[in-house]
Amino acid sequence: MRINKASEAVLAKYAPKEKLRVQPFYKTASVNSKSSSLQDFYQEVYAKSNAAMEQVYNGKNAQEIETIMVQNRKLIETKRNLQR
Repeated sequence: MRINKASEAVLAKYAPKEKLRVQPFYKTASVNSKSSSLQDFYQEVYAKSNAAMEQVYNGKNAQEIETIMVQNRKLIETKRNLQR
């Protein structure tokens, strides 16, 4: 007897006839994609990115923020020059 046939025979003999229904302990947030528009999606993305920016600059003085912005500007210019 092949393994699949043997396991099917065992399952047929000992498996419960009724299937158990299991409900999760947590509820998932239902997302209704039809009601949300592309504009809502982008607003959510921008809100999250702004919050991340605030965390980067939080607790820094003006000189440190200016240094970070200059470094970012240099990276952007370098990337632009490489693409040309």
